[in-house]
Amino acid sequence: MNKPSQKNNTLKYLFFGGLAAILCLAVFGVAAWTAVNHPAFASILPKTQPPAPIVENNWAQVNIVKPLPNPADGGVISHPNVDPLLALDATPGPEISSSPTDQPTDIPTSVPTEEPTSIPEPTETPAQLAMEIVPPTPTREYVPPAPGEKPVYPSIGNGERWIDVDLTRQMTYAYEGDVIVNSFVVSTGTWATPTVTGQYKVYVKYRSAKMSGPGYYLPNVPYIMYFYKGYGLHGTYWHNNFGTPMSHGCVNLRTSDAEWLFNWASVGTLVNVHY
Repeated sequence: MNKPSQKNNTLKYLFFGGLAAILCLAVFGVAAWTAVNHPAFASILPKTQPPAPIVENNWAQVNIVKPLPNPADGGVISHPNVDPLLALDATPGPEISSSPTDQPTDIPTSVPTEEPTSIPEPTETPAQLAMEIVPPTPTREYVPPAPGEKPVYPSIGNGERWIDVDLTRQMTYAYEGDVIVNSFVVSTGTWATPTVTGQYKVYVKYRSAKMSGPGYYLPNVPYIMYFYKGYGLHGTYWHNNFGTPMSHGCVNLRTSDAEWLFNWASVGTLVNVHY
């Protein structure tokens, strides 16, 4: 009666022992997996690089030799790595020369040196300027005429040339004695910078010169004839509003009119300015 009970006890011990072993293995496995994946434990493990991805090469390195012209073959380009029998069947081209065709074949051994040539010093061209400086000579103080009164004209009856500037009409006249030989529409000084009145004489002539003053600078003013200080008759290229007072006191003429008057008058010509 004792043998069956002992056998049953043995089976119980084996069953519970196996179950305990399985549970121990499971617990140990879970603990080991957790420890391996824990950051603290992973930091002490040797780091391994992931294998580099394999990239398939779709190309191959080839040493390409540049074709060279072979003049002996009549211009056919030869390649050291190509079988001549496999070359294209092309007609021979012109012969390729390594030197330019426009160079002379006979090259002198010594290059002649060019002798330095002497450059003459620039010489100053004589100016085309009629110039004679005389002091401004107003003949008298001019008083504008009263309304309805005729302006005072110089009494010149011997054919002498003189210039009359009418500020009221904005006109300038070229006289020979009592005869008007030419007339011009002009622009004289404004109310802020009026033209002087009186009888004066041209004291200097400039074919071209600069003129400047407060608020203006005019280079290359043509055909200037000064008759009193900085007042003069001259050509004008900066406006075309003749017949209206526009100047700083001078008598503005069209350039063509100023050229005619410049060639007609001379130093000493009388200039009569009035209203």
